[in-house]
Amino acid sequence: MSIKQIWAIVGMCIFSYSASAAVIWSIGTDDQTQDGNGDATLGDPATLNGVDFNVSGVQEKGQDALPGNPANTGGSGDTRDIDDDYYFAGAYTTAAGDGGYDPVGVVLENESYYDRALTNGDPNMRWHFNIPETVTPDDNFTFTIDFYNLNEQTGGDISSYDLTFWVDGKQIGEMQSHMDIDLSSAQSWDFGLDDLGGIEKIGSGFDHYVEVRSTSTGSARWASLDYAQLEVSSEPKVEDDPNISAANALNFGDIKVGGETATETIVFTNTGQAQNLVISELTLGGERPDAFSLNAPDLPLVIAPGAEAQIELSVTPGDIEESVSAELIVTSNDTSDGEIIVRFGARFFVPFGNEGTLWFVGVDDDGQDGDGNATLNDPAFFNGVDFFASGVQESGEDILPGNPANTGGAGNNRDVDDDYYFAGSYNTVVDGGEYTPVGDVDVNESYFDRALTNGDPNMRWHFNVPRTVGPNDAFTFTVDFYNLNELDPAVESGYDLTFFVDGKQIGEMQPHSEADFSAAQSWDFTLDDLGGTAELGAGFDHYVEVRSTPTGSSRWASLDYAKVDIIAGANQDLIITELSVDPDNNNVTFSFQAKVGLIYAVDRSTTLRSSGEPGGWLEINDSLVAQSEIQSFTDPGAAAGNAKFFYRVRVAEE
Repeated sequence: MSIKQIWAIVGMCIFSYSASAAVIWSIGTDDQTQDGNGDATLGDPATLNGVDFNVSGVQEKGQDALPGNPANTGGSGDTRDIDDDYYFAGAYTTAAGDGGYDPVGVVLENESYYDRALTNGDPNMRWHFNIPETVTPDDNFTFTIDFYNLNEQTGGDISSYDLTFWVDGKQIGEMQSHMDIDLSSAQSWDFGLDDLGGIEKIGSGFDHYVEVRSTSTGSARWASLDYAQLEVSSEPKVEDDPNISAANALNFGDIKVGGETATETIVFTNTGQAQNLVISELTLGGERPDAFSLNAPDLPLVIAPGAEAQIELSVTPGDIEESVSAELIVTSNDTSDGEIIVRFGARFFVPFGNEGTLWFVGVDDDGQDGDGNATLNDPAFFNGVDFFASGVQESGEDILPGNPANTGGAGNNRDVDDDYYFAGSYNTVVDGGEYTPVGDVDVNESYFDRALTNGDPNMRWHFNVPRTVGPNDAFTFTVDFYNLNELDPAVESGYDLTFFVDGKQIGEMQPHSEADFSAAQSWDFTLDDLGGTAELGAGFDHYVEVRSTPTGSSRWASLDYAKVDIIAGANQDLIITELSVDPDNNNVTFSFQAKVGLIYAVDRSTTLRSSGEPGGWLEINDSLVAQSEIQSFTDPGAAAGNAKFFYRVRVAEE
């Protein structure tokens, strides 16, 4: 059979389409579930041009580029075969939109497997199809998608996936949210044949696709697909006049308990052609309307055709940790939607807990539960949640990524590795490595590698960086080993420790030496070392690592504790905001932006030269404790005999 003959067969299926008002294609159905097993059972219904078939969802594997593979084989586990691009049977020889990829050619059969969920590491989905030749220039299309769940890392969060819709690589319409407070709502967008290239690009050969791109908010981890479908109608769209357009949801995100009032803006647009839109009522309702306040112009609010107006919605966090949600009911003279609802929510949280500690395993008690059994006697903590863990005898050096569900134990049957995982989502490698991340980790690991040895010299701790971390926040990693076993007690021994963040060394080597068992080792690092604000939240596999080299006759060193602390605002630029000279006593007084409780050092110079040179920088105070966010400092008599002088402020070194 020739290629031309194959195209004719595909074309026969396309030509049978009736463009009156029907579904061109669908994957899944509105039943609030899916067959996500990826096997040959194929339990999800699907259609193309009136012909029914069956498909199965497969666990996502990460974000993919066009054009994808039109013949994925599904499966599960590490051998599963799936990508972001689902293909219906057709001929795809001409790239969609502006191109930039090689189309896949002829696809004889509808794919049997589809990407089953949006995740932070795999945020996109695409569906490829040919446009039936019976479509006319006046026909219009509606794409609808529904996700039946939304899994969160923290159950109390207000979370969502903000969805945008694309046709042949161009965005259509506005963002719409799939929110945990409104799981039952589907999202849909309308578009026309012009968005698909016009009448010249219908029929066999043209690779058209629709795409959903997502951005997670809150602690969203995944959303499972219920169904997606594309409809076409020859009935003209009746344009509302007037017509109200507004986002269907608003997420304030995470707000610190006792923090400042947060304000967001809702924009209303009149997309009608001739009539004024008149908003007559704005009513707060839903679960917790008392938590929000509305700042709006006097009603009625009149919006001319093509114009917009905005209102402000505010929420003030209370004194307890909780999630709140409500809705705004908007009543207007819109001819088809006289009443619309905008849903919104926020989570009030206590930041980091435990006085600025992000996580720890073990505490400073010069001991450990090293039994590896179910007793779990070592305290541990992650982002506000206390739990317990147990150390397990090391079993040799391991490579990334490790197993996030080691079962502990003792003897030859023990199960542990170098990689300890806190609960989170690990879909994206951030260290430039080639390992496959472990995916979602539902619970903090119960077992950790209990010691450094000569045969097992490394330890790693994996975690997601909370979205509440700011660009000026700093981090300190501290590790302490409470003993040092050596082959020859007469020989001075130790372990030389180096510290790594996402595979890159930070700072210098520090020794754990028998000369000072009580000394812990610590290193400072910044958010930039963790990829910056772009790599906050679920999905990113961040880790810190200690690598060791034995000295003397060292055999092992047992872990007392490891932890990461966050110092909020520590990297904020130190800006001197005001400076004055008292002519009576020549005292120089200035103020600078500070972090309450931090210790600062003040240097003075008359020449801006280096320390030790004439007039160079001289430290005049090394222990100035900030008492307020604008801290003042006085240099007594400094102006006497000096025509000019310079000051600099820095965080004091320990």
